[in-house]
Amino acid sequence: MVLSGLRDRARALLRRRIWSRRGAGPWFRPESRTGPQVGLLVAAGAVGVLAALVEELLLSMSGTLGELFWGGEGAVPGLIARAPTAMRLLLPAAGGVVAGLVLVYGIRVTRAASGWGLLEAVVLRDGVLKFRPALIRSLSSLLTIATGGPVGREGPIVLMASTLASKMGQWLHMPTRHLRVLTAAGVASGMAAAYNAPVASSLFAMEIILGTFAMDVFAPLVCASVAAIMVNQMLHGGSQSVFSVPDFQLVSSWELGAYLLVGIGGGLLSVFFLNSLRLAARFFQRLRLGRPLSMGLVGLLLGVVFLYYPQISGGGRGLTNSLLNADYAWRLAGILLILKLLMSGLTVGAGAVGGLFTPSLFIGGAMGFGVGTLVHHVAPAAGADPAAYALVGMGAMLAGTTHAPIMAIMMIFELSLNYSLLLPLMLACATASLLAHTLSPDSIYTEALKHKGAYLDNPEAKVMTSLKVRDIMRREFQSVAPHTPLPQVLDRFLEGRRNHLYVVDDDRRFLGAISLHDLKEALQEREEISFIIAHDLMRPTFEVTTPGEDLARVMERLWAQDCERIPVVADGESRRLVGTVSKRDILGVYSLEVMQRRTLVTKFRGGEGPDASAYVELPQDHHVDGVRVGEALAGSTLAESRLREKFGVTVLMIRRRLADGGENRLAPTPATRLEAGDGLVVFGPREGISRLKAL
Repeated sequence: MVLSGLRDRARALLRRRIWSRRGAGPWFRPESRTGPQVGLLVAAGAVGVLAALVEELLLSMSGTLGELFWGGEGAVPGLIARAPTAMRLLLPAAGGVVAGLVLVYGIRVTRAASGWGLLEAVVLRDGVLKFRPALIRSLSSLLTIATGGPVGREGPIVLMASTLASKMGQWLHMPTRHLRVLTAAGVASGMAAAYNAPVASSLFAMEIILGTFAMDVFAPLVCASVAAIMVNQMLHGGSQSVFSVPDFQLVSSWELGAYLLVGIGGGLLSVFFLNSLRLAARFFQRLRLGRPLSMGLVGLLLGVVFLYYPQISGGGRGLTNSLLNADYAWRLAGILLILKLLMSGLTVGAGAVGGLFTPSLFIGGAMGFGVGTLVHHVAPAAGADPAAYALVGMGAMLAGTTHAPIMAIMMIFELSLNYSLLLPLMLACATASLLAHTLSPDSIYTEALKHKGAYLDNPEAKVMTSLKVRDIMRREFQSVAPHTPLPQVLDRFLEGRRNHLYVVDDDRRFLGAISLHDLKEALQEREEISFIIAHDLMRPTFEVTTPGEDLARVMERLWAQDCERIPVVADGESRRLVGTVSKRDILGVYSLEVMQRRTLVTKFRGGEGPDASAYVELPQDHHVDGVRVGEALAGSTLAESRLREKFGVTVLMIRRRLADGGENRLAPTPATRLEAGDGLVVFGPREGISRLKAL
């Protein structure tokens, strides 16, 4: 009891020291954004220190387990090459089964809920990560890597670093927005510790995890990354490079054409890699063997590969270093590329936990090495270095799989510190990212969120939908009891200067709202007002929200209710009134986050003058859209097409192309005959317009 009391007092003191200042209230309030948020920076620095320690611990555990399982000292690929044939064949299978059992039964033993991915946690779960599922997933990943699984060690490092960051934010009771930023700082610092690339790691968290380049987000991420790098250097006595990169040069400007081929190859190969992951996951789902047996089956296949090519085990850092130093012939590099791509996809598709960042670097490097070798054979006088193409290929593959070209460029630049290859690197990464996004709109990180309602195509909207009512709600509100006489209700209106007054019972249960307009009507129409009470005037169907609802949904409620603020109830069952949220508060956040979201409002523009345009509120689930006339409707009149009867849509205008390239805009009549290629401006329900487009 004494220790518990001391712990609670220390926690409260820490919160007050970090998150508040004299006379200013909490530093994490949305309206307090004018100065540097020192509290968030301090927490981000602490997260960076934890990430570096986590990286050191997990790397040590991975190496120890590998030496224990394979019986020797050194890196796992070398141990596999020296191991007996039976061990090469069976140990990966046994490791896959045990790692799968850890995932399946570890959750049951610890009675912890199943975990979710980092991007899902930030976008859909308000930055909340649970510790026990993350610990179990990390342990399973270490077992997979130690027994030769072709996945990267950065997976458990980033997972544990971000989980600790999330737990720190929850412990300090951070609001949603800052909790998301701190969790992303854990991702950035974990990657920085794993790759010694603080700028690229920060851009990774901003471009992929948060989807914003706001400066108040960039500062905490950089602070966490720098702290992780500094602790790493202190532990190892200086800076350590992940890859040994020679000093490459751009021999001729004509090589940019060849590097463009590297970008195209990176885009195509990244799409193939993503599709292989999807197909592998579907295959094992249909196979229905369970995760342990599926992972064991892939481990057995991996053991067969180890009999001939043990180099593909692990993330592939050693392989990548060999490519950059031209230690492999192009034929061997091509074989290892195919094996690495297939086995990494099968391993992750079977349910194993591990990073795909490092394997992607080797796959792209091997592809670039092949292109460079081809260029060298075609034009030997040009003196092209295949290893330089391997370096650019690493960036192209990374840009293609993540759809984040800026991060990929900075990552390779930080790893190589080679300015002469910056132009080829930029060209290849931009080309690969554009091509991959065209062929596969979802990246390796957003694939899991495709059907979960996240606004991933609009980063600003993604930020806005992650903000909750609890982040901006006001605890004060004006309320009256249902039996309050009308004169006292009028006095409360005069005291508060609000348009609505809330009616609650003795348990503070929300019963309804009284509008100022209804009060005026009651005073004008009734001669005897002494018998009127609050219950007679209230609207019981008044819109309410809850602390966990996102702000975008609240805006729709405000439009539907046509009011300036709505009450916040604790939950839908108790309906206990706990505060209010207003348009003013939401618009303040809107102006900061610059959200772009389709609303139930359309704008009509007329002639000149102050009334030239007007905003008109549309019915629920209706909107104005454009539809192209196809063969199914071509030749029929509007009356014969019966669009309103079949789809519930009304044609507002017809846009018809002329022979000279111009456009004729027609006012529709029932006798207007449609032509193929006509553009219809229609109004109607979303479902009906979607069905019409499909026709």
